[in-house]
Amino acid sequence: MTDAAARIARVRLARSVPRLLVLPGILLLAGAGVATFGALASPMPAGWILVAAGAVVALVGLGWATRLLSVRLEVEEAAIRVRWIGGGHRYVLSPGAVTRVRLRGEDASRLRTRTRLLGWDLGRGRLRDEEDVHVVRLAPTPTAILVPTRDGRLAIAAAEESELLDALAQAARARQRTAAEAAVAPPAETEPEPEPMEAPPEAAVQQPLPPEPEPRFMTGIERALYERRLAEALEAATAAAMAPADAAPAAVQPGGPAAVTAAAVAAAPPDAVPTRRRSVPRPSIRRPSAATAIVLLPLLAAGAVWGVALTGDRLPAAETDLGRLTSLALVLAGPASAVGAIVARVWWPRLTGAVVVAGLAATILVGRALLG
Repeated sequence: MTDAAARIARVRLARSVPRLLVLPGILLLAGAGVATFGALASPMPAGWILVAAGAVVALVGLGWATRLLSVRLEVEEAAIRVRWIGGGHRYVLSPGAVTRVRLRGEDASRLRTRTRLLGWDLGRGRLRDEEDVHVVRLAPTPTAILVPTRDGRLAIAAAEESELLDALAQAARARQRTAAEAAVAPPAETEPEPEPMEAPPEAAVQQPLPPEPEPRFMTGIERALYERRLAEALEAATAAAMAPADAAPAAVQPGGPAAVTAAAVAAAPPDAVPTRRRSVPRPSIRRPSAATAIVLLPLLAAGAVWGVALTGDRLPAAETDLGRLTSLALVLAGPASAVGAIVARVWWPRLTGAVVVAGLAATILVGRALLG
């Protein structure tokens, strides 16, 4: 069976793009700053070494950002596959209960991973300091779904948990159909049985009885979906019973259309109950707010001071100590302050203004020293 045939659905993951890009952004800005410092303020060939090192650091940050933004999760008939550009991992499903764990708020379980300080988790982790799990959580969601696999339970933070549960239920039904088809399929090659020399007439016409079908038990996911559909049918019947007077006779009469529909929905098996079609939200493009654009002010101010000083021939020679210190001061006041403002915006929003003001003040001092 090919991967395309075995794939059940692709589940959207919850993502926090600012948190995902904090560390790659720091690496990109740091690499750009080191490369700029090496090209402008360092003598050759040491400057070329700094330029190469800065380019390597920037490429590492770009690769990291590409990997985090390309993570996707696919549910197959017998496995869950986590993919990203350049790699991935396949988790084979195993029998067990699918549960939900609370990771934030009251009675939250502790989940320890190597990247928990960045606000996202991808890889191995430890749940409640007693169980090793695998985690796919790209945003600080309050809950996660634990799915049993051969490598251990897999904690998944999906954008819509109902999508993940529906996909797992479809995979379970597909496995049951495959097992049933394999059980009733005839063998490929069978050797002919030798005919008995003498057989009584009764044995000649007696046919073996077919095996009794094994009772089918619903999994935990199917039971949860079945109960949810029964609750929706009950709510619909209750709403029809509380309708206005003009619609009440047809809705509350015994044996009426509403009663027949509710009884049919309640008596139907889980596979026969139609599910509601979800509306796909349209992506909205929003303009960056002032609070988001303010983090770039130190970088723009440092670039303006550098451009004015370069145009007016006010920059000291790059080979001198004064030139190196000036370039370092502009890098710290501009790109470094912008990185600090981005980090403060993600983790400590109240300190964003203080970081931006400090960067602008440093840029003003450097500009006054250069331009007089």
